[in-house]
Formats: sequence, C-alpha cells, structure tokens
Amino acid sequence: MVEQRHRVGLCTVFFMGRSKQSTNLASISSTNLMELPVTLPPKLEQAEIVEHIARRCPQAQVRAVVQLSPIFFEAAWELCRRGIVRPGIRHNGEQAVEDGGYSLTVAGAAALDQLDVTDILITQPGSLATTFAEYLPRYGEAFHQRAQEAIKCRNVEAWLACCAMAGAAAESVLLALAIDKLGDEEKVLSLYRRAGGRKNVLNIIVGQANAITREQLSTFSNIISYWRDEAAHGRVSPISTANADEALRQLLHMCQWVNREWVALTA
Repeated sequence: MVEQRHRVGLCTVFFMGRSKQSTNLASISSTNLMELPVTLPPKLEQAEIVEHIARRCPQAQVRAVVQLSPIFFEAAWELCRRGIVRPGIRHNGEQAVEDGGYSLTVAGAAALDQLDVTDILITQPGSLATTFAEYLPRYGEAFHQRAQEAIKCRNVEAWLACCAMAGAAAESVLLALAIDKLGDEEKVLSLYRRAGGRKNVLNIIVGQANAITREQLSTFSNIISYWRDEAAHGRVSPISTANADEALRQLLHMCQWVNREWVALTA
C-alpha cells in the first residue's frame, strides 16, 4: 500500500510539473503524457496480475482464440501448400496432431538456411503488394498494375503469367526512368515501340553512365526481360513456382536499387 501511494505521488508530481496552468483549467500535451515514467511491478506480481485477469475474463480468452486461430491456421496451410512445412506427427503412422503442430520439410529447412528479407516478403503476398504499392508515385500506374497482377498470378499458381507480368513491370520501371530523364514522354514511347525498343530505352538511361551503373541496370533488365520473352513464345514453358518467386524477387531488388540511384540515373 505504501509503495502504491509512492507511485501515485510520483505521478502527481510529474503532472503538476509538466501541466499548463490557466484560470480554472489545467492541460498537458500528449508528448508529456507519453514521457510519464511508469514503474513495472516485480515479475511475480506481473504473473499474478495476468492470472487474475485470465480468471476474471475467460470469455475474452475464448473469443480471442476463436477469432485469431483461423488466421494462423490459414498461414500454416499456405506454408504447407508451398512445401515449407507439413503437419507434424507424434508417432509413426499417427498423423493427427491435437494442437495443430507442424514440422519443417526438407525443402523448408534448406530454405531457412538461405532466407533473406526478400524471401519473407515473397511468401507474404499482402506484404509484397504493399511494398510494391509504395513505388506507385515514382514508377507510375503502369508499373503498379503489372506488379500487382504478377502477385495475383503467383497466388493462383499461374507461374508463367506471374513471370510475364514481372517482366512487364520491370519495363515500366525503365520507361519511368527514361521519361523522367529525357522529359519527353512521347519521344520515349516512340523509341520504345520501335524494333529493339527495350534497348533504346536502356540507352537513354545509361548510355552516358559509368560502367558499373550501366552493367547493374542492364543485368536487372536482361534477367527480368528473359521471363517476359519466354512467355511471349508459343511453346510449352518449364517455368515453375521457383521461377515465379525468383522473378518477383528480382523485380523487388530492381525497384529498390533504382529507387536508391534515381537521382544519379535521371541526371
């Protein structure tokens, strides 16, 4: 009780020192409010508080489980569908798992060894869509449309279409760069529509750039355009989920690099 009164006293002193006094009115800013030092109780007391709330509000816990568990199970199923995890087992031949446990597959374990931030985004279509959407003001509506279509194709396992849209989105990035650099959209589009249009646009951007910059952008452009060209041919394509994920990953890397180098590339 003494400790509780001490805490109340500290809060009173803090607010009295920070508040603005006027006739019949005292106020305090949200910034000062957030700076209030709050002391935490000991670990044992924290555990007792949590236990007390759990006893008093069992219905809230049940509602939370009912509302949130479908989200986690859907995420787990998506990972199963992609071959990253599988339902776990307790004993050989006994597949049912009471608590919904999952185990890494061999492919999932291998993927974790080479995991990077881009991989995480690729496996979360919503997050990837949000990331690409952030480039809309810079790369334009054409890029945004094609990047979002690529993600939608990936979600429904249309691997070839995903790669084609990723390549188209990459070309939209090149067009946005060339238009900003030249300042003449009609001229850029005219050059783009001619034979060797992609090369014409690339020359506008890096024709006078240093070798490193020219090579970097050319590499991005060539790798991405491969998928677009592959999709344009009227034959059976061996493109699979791995190719679609790689196309999206390369598109994301291209967007990030061009965004960082935008001023230099458009100078």
